[in-house]
Amino acid sequence: MTFSIVARCRRTGMFGVAVSSSSPAVAARCAYAQAGVGAVASQNVTDPTLGVRALELM
Repeated sequence: MTFSIVARCRRTGMFGVAVSSSSPAVAARCAYAQAGVGAVASQNVTDPTLGVRALELM
């Protein structure tokens, strides 16, 4: 089972991403954030291009 959370601080506008999973080092392939754009977490399919593409679409 995998849990993900993406949040934005109202005061600073900063984004954060956290991922917890039974798979080792899954956050390296599922959590993405870019200053001034946003943050995204993918689950199930750990294709690293998904996070990059999602940030491009924001």
